[in-house]
Amino acid sequence: MAIQNRKKVLFFLPPTVGGAERMTVLIAKMLPRDEFEVKFVIVGRALGDIVKFIPKDYETDLLNIRGLWDFCTLRIAKFVRKERPYAVFSSLMYLNARIIWASKPFGVRTVVRNNIDFFNALPKNRWLAKLSYRWADYIIAQQEEMRDGIISKTHSNPQKVIALQNPIDTVLIDEKVKVPSPYHSKDESIKFVWTARIDKTKGQDLLLRAFSIVHKEIPNSKLYLIGKYDTADTYYQGLRQYIRDSGLSKSAFMLGFDDNPYRWVANADCYVMPSRKEGLPNSLIDAMYLGKPVVATTCIPVVSRIVKDGYNGLLVAPEDIEAMAVAMKKALQLKRFQMTYKGASKDDFINLFR
Repeated sequence: MAIQNRKKVLFFLPPTVGGAERMTVLIAKMLPRDEFEVKFVIVGRALGDIVKFIPKDYETDLLNIRGLWDFCTLRIAKFVRKERPYAVFSSLMYLNARIIWASKPFGVRTVVRNNIDFFNALPKNRWLAKLSYRWADYIIAQQEEMRDGIISKTHSNPQKVIALQNPIDTVLIDEKVKVPSPYHSKDESIKFVWTARIDKTKGQDLLLRAFSIVHKEIPNSKLYLIGKYDTADTYYQGLRQYIRDSGLSKSAFMLGFDDNPYRWVANADCYVMPSRKEGLPNSLIDAMYLGKPVVATTCIPVVSRIVKDGYNGLLVAPEDIEAMAVAMKKALQLKRFQMTYKGASKDDFINLFR
């Protein structure tokens, strides 16, 4: 296809970095560049950390808004009318509704990806999805249970709701892990790690309590929490207080955002996902790709299909701190396992845009 006849696709995403944002970038990179002209549109006050994950040879624009109620849908509509794309894409529920409403009047194809199980979403986001999803051309669900929830609650055409498990950005990960280990070269401690924003849904409080139990039996163990936090947030402050009160200041560390979390995982001994809620946990899948034994809560059914219990990881019920501590110790004994997860193919995603 001639380069001048490429179909323009706008990928809308916020300036933050999370699983949904990184998956948006990965899906965009899958589109053949001789067939599609990809442009990233960051919706927010600044470009933010997500630009660190966008290859420099892709065009990126900022749609400057102060908040989602700052005439966001109207501003997106004006942007779409100016750009005249073939298709638009988003991967977050609150943004999905707005790009659907903003694009359909201009006959633009809309492909949206749901980032969390419908029943675990915020009530306002469920409401937005109910009002908008039926007008999308395609809705990507990360697993079958999510697909069923979308169909039953939004009354969307079942043929337009497609279950596609997240692919793995192997090229990015392989490149990122080439750097030296972030841990001290003489540090022979047992290292547990969890990479996620500091938030109650991600369960860092549960993990800290489980680690406190583990640390009493394995004194040379350490816990590393990699993820963005807000020092004014009461949840973050509570975690800090617990670390101090439990005497873990030299063993448990909250290190903030890192645009290369893979180096922490690749050089750790065990990856722990203590989440209360997830969509499809990309970071867990990435850890498995890196060959790490994992401990994961069964916060959504798909986790039990991703992790083969007792082979490449151990499963525990959400909120069960004692079981999590036992699993963290047992996981250290898991060796010589293979990847059991299989994500959707590149062609699966490309075909939705064709």
